[in-house]
Amino acid sequence: MAAVLGMALVSGCSGSDEPAAVSFDLPGDVPGDVTFIDAPPTAPPAPSFELELLDGSTLDLAEQWAERPVVLVFFESFCELCAQQQAEITELSEQYRDAILFVGVGSASSPEDAAAYVREHDIAYPVGLDASGEVFRRYGVDEPPLVALIARGGQLVRGWPGGVEDLGTQLTQFVIDG
Repeated sequence: MAAVLGMALVSGCSGSDEPAAVSFDLPGDVPGDVTFIDAPPTAPPAPSFELELLDGSTLDLAEQWAERPVVLVFFESFCELCAQQQAEITELSEQYRDAILFVGVGSASSPEDAAAYVREHDIAYPVGLDASGEVFRRYGVDEPPLVALIARGGQLVRGWPGGVEDLGTQLTQFVIDG
């Protein structure tokens, strides 16, 4: 599956000579052999929002979930449990690269610390900061980690306060890879 690459750069003073550059993979068209299972009819609508990414661009989440499921990964750069779970999330984001968009959302982390977290954990999906905390509040995130699955069409299917548990199993229930 071919992915359209979106290159993003973040500049900042990280206290070292190392640049704060990060890059993100943005998905291209959903492959023709992938279909999605509809959300349960009782699933509530997900709160829509625009997220400023670490490169200063803006990602409109409602536009994204019109085409494909979205997994929101609420994290903080200083969250130890987030760091412990990140390898599994990163692996799943690579496995479902063209079918599902993963998006990282931090709030209290500085742009420099968030960029360092992205580099340290080899995160290729878009990551942005919700400095006001509004998105965290709208999704009921008291503290990270929290992972939320939004079905194509924008219904909030499930949230996992405290982490991912069975995210891989849940994703296989919403994506049929032909």
